[in-house]
Amino acid sequence: MKNNSDKLIAIIKEALYRATKRDVVLTPFNYYKIFVEVALEYGLKEFELHKFLYGTGDVSSEELEQLKRKVLDIASNIKDITDDVKVKLEKSTIQYDDSIRNISNYAEMVDEGIADELEKIKYINYSLKSELEAARRILEKQKKSIENIKEMSLKDHLTGLYLRRYMNDVLENLIYSYSRYKKVFSVIMMDLDNFKSINDTYGHLAGDEVLKVIGSVLKTSTRKSDIPIRYGGDEFIVILPETKLDDAVVVARKIKDKINSIKFKKSEIEFKCSLSLGVTQVKDEDTMESILDRVDQALYKTKENAKGEITVLE
Repeated sequence: MKNNSDKLIAIIKEALYRATKRDVVLTPFNYYKIFVEVALEYGLKEFELHKFLYGTGDVSSEELEQLKRKVLDIASNIKDITDDVKVKLEKSTIQYDDSIRNISNYAEMVDEGIADELEKIKYINYSLKSELEAARRILEKQKKSIENIKEMSLKDHLTGLYLRRYMNDVLENLIYSYSRYKKVFSVIMMDLDNFKSINDTYGHLAGDEVLKVIGSVLKTSTRKSDIPIRYGGDEFIVILPETKLDDAVVVARKIKDKINSIKFKKSEIEFKCSLSLGVTQVKDEDTMESILDRVDQALYKTKENAKGEITVLE
């Protein structure tokens, strides 16, 4: 896999470089076209390209995570360069404004022939300034596109929820805020009941649809400040900043009831799903590992004693 990862990173770098050189706005579709172009030039066959784009069964999650981190590093580096160039362009624009102003002032003090030449120089400066402003607008679009790429790299492609790597950063920051400023937060962990039987009975496409719907429910049932995460497989987490335990339980119940009310359909057959949930609140001396372990224990108790319900551990 290492050789494949190195090749893929090289293709990503070259594709991003070409997009920047061509002033292409980095929408997913535009980048996809350039990526395919570069990949074929690198000698990839169609079946190899398909593996790179859609994944393979023999790639471990750890290898994929490493690859995502490398892609994110590349995007971050390009964003830093873009920001640097933007600053330089803004300084150049100011300098051109000063030059144009000085030329206008000086033209009033000289004879007509020199004044005409100064007007030409002034026109050239106006033209250069316009080009700089156009370049700055393109860079701003590229910057936004790269920020979108970074955002996409932190999210699960199926559910649109944040990935575990992002959760680690969020929890570390919240634990620091609690230890320093006593800002309370809570965590909900949930797991689909009997998800394997859904896949076995209705097929994996139906299972994927269930996961998508849960992702949507988590996003619509929480505040903008809350962080819903696909923890892995059919397991999800919601982090609720500045939320006490009782309020977190209310959110957990809202999510549970919403999922219970949804009817899924496969061909002419309807079926329903349920979630088991665990809830906890941060406490003194907590680490990321300890709070995740506690909410996991709460979820385990639910699965063991009363599937489809909520267990709270303080």
